[in-house]
Amino acid sequence: MKNFINSNKKIILFVVIILAIELSGHGILASLFRFLSSIN
Repeated sequence: MKNFINSNKKIILFVVIILAIELSGHGILASLFRFLSSIN
């Protein structure tokens, strides 16, 4: 059970880091939206 909690913490940390990058506007989704906007 302890091992499961440790792996969960790593996953949560990973998700939080990705969300922070996305929200700051330097993520994959932000780049994709900018690319799609520039096409139209």
